[in-house]
Amino acid sequence: MSESESRPEASDSQLLFQMCRGDERAYRALFRRHERSSYRVALALVRSTWDAEEVVGTAFFELWRRRESVRIVEESVLPWLLTTVSYAAKNQIRGRLRYQRLLRRVPDAGTQHDHADEVARMVDAITLTRDVETALAALNARDAGIVILCIVQELSYADAAVVLGVPEGTVKSRLSRVKARLRVDLNMHAPGLEGVEA
Repeated sequence: MSESESRPEASDSQLLFQMCRGDERAYRALFRRHERSSYRVALALVRSTWDAEEVVGTAFFELWRRRESVRIVEESVLPWLLTTVSYAAKNQIRGRLRYQRLLRRVPDAGTQHDHADEVARMVDAITLTRDVETALAALNARDAGIVILCIVQELSYADAAVVLGVPEGTVKSRLSRVKARLRVDLNMHAPGLEGVEA
């Protein structure tokens, strides 16, 4: 029995150390510990259970692949994982948008549409959801990571800076610019909030 299995209370740091020594059981323990939180964030970003599962899988693959260089914040790998989830989600959204653009170019052969397709189109037509997705997709990966870490996960600027490997001032200024940009991009959904400070 490995050290990671015999010590279920092991911290993320201890499990990561075991992973660096090739312990797959430590990796599985970290997966069980953080899968749910990672999935919730992924689902909020990509809105599809299938895509969210793929994003989480990508993030945990990166955790194993880059285990020697993972940054721990307050004894947790979760901030690093969520940053990786945001990068993977951004790539997923970009790919989906490219695919949708390609489909729009294909001429309609006059086939009957499935009822499920009509329902999906109606759900996709919800303006707020589409506008939020578009606004998030327009962010670069680092800014999306800052939004996830500081707003969704409520990490301090200092902790987010550690995860992203940038100065704390950079996190503050980027988050301020992102909030201002999102207020402008999404203003039509909350016109009464115009001019309110973040």
